[in-house]
Amino acid sequence: METIYLIVRNIIFVVLLAVFLEMLLPLKETRRFLEVVVGLFVVLSILNPLVSWLHDEEPEQAYLQMEKQEGELEGILEQGKELQQVQSEQVSAAYGEQLEQQICAAAQMVSGVSGASADLVFSTDTQDNQLILERVHLVIEKEEKDVAPVQEVKIGSKPVEPGQDDETGDQEVVEQVRNTIVALFGLQPEQVVVTWKE
Repeated sequence: METIYLIVRNIIFVVLLAVFLEMLLPLKETRRFLEVVVGLFVVLSILNPLVSWLHDEEPEQAYLQMEKQEGELEGILEQGKELQQVQSEQVSAAYGEQLEQQICAAAQMVSGVSGASADLVFSTDTQDNQLILERVHLVIEKEEKDVAPVQEVKIGSKPVEPGQDDETGDQEVVEQVRNTIVALFGLQPEQVVVTWKE
C-alpha cells in the first residue's frame, strides 16, 4: 500500500513540475523535448518504488528461507541423536548377551558344573558413555553322576554324616567358579554371586 502511495505522489510531482516548465518555455520545439524528459521521469518515478519494494521482499524471503533451513538442520541433528541412542542401545544389548555367554562357558569349564545361566548388572560411565560390569549373578547346575563315588573309609575316625561331604564339595565348586570368573573377567570377588540351581 505504501508503494502505491509513493508511485502516485511521485507521478503528481513530476506532472506538476512538467506543467510549470512548459509554461516557462516559449518555443514548441523545446516542449517536445520537455515531454520526452517528463515521460522518462514518470517511468522512473513508477519503477523506483517497485524496485525498492522488490529489494525489500528479497531479504524477507532470504530470512524466511534461512529460518526454514535452521529448523531442518535442528531436525536432522535431533534425528542423528536418536539414531546414536538406538545404536548405542543395540550395541549394549549385543555386548551384554555376548558377555553372558562367555561367563556361562567359563563357569562350565569348572569340574562338577554341567550348565550355567548368568544375569549381569551394568552401569554407564557418564563421560565415555561406556558400559561397566557391576555385578554377576550366576546360577550353576550340578553335573549328574551316573555312578555314586566310593566313599573313603577311615578306621578309627568319626563317621561322616550323609550329605555333609556333598555340601563341602558343592561349596568348593562354587568357590572355583567364582575364582575363575574373577580371574578371567577382572572382577572383584564381591561382584560375583554364584548359587546352585534348585
